[in-house]
Amino acid sequence: MQEIVKRKENIAKVKIKNTKNLYTRNPLCEVTDTGNGFIAHFPSHSACYQDHYVCLEYAQAAWLVMCFGEFKDELGFKP
Repeated sequence: MQEIVKRKENIAKVKIKNTKNLYTRNPLCEVTDTGNGFIAHFPSHSACYQDHYVCLEYAQAAWLVMCFGEFKDELGFKP
């Protein structure tokens, strides 16, 4: 599975790149810049679970990115 990120204006989406279809219909994650911060939406893709939302102010988002930077090896990011 290969994930790709696309941004259009104030919305960025992570989708799965598929060999049959270029993208799957539903994104894995969608982040919207609201002008005051960010809302991250993680669709459940299941009738049994609810979607998950995370709301962050700009400073909180920056701190989160800094912290996740310390886990880049475990998350599969290459320098």
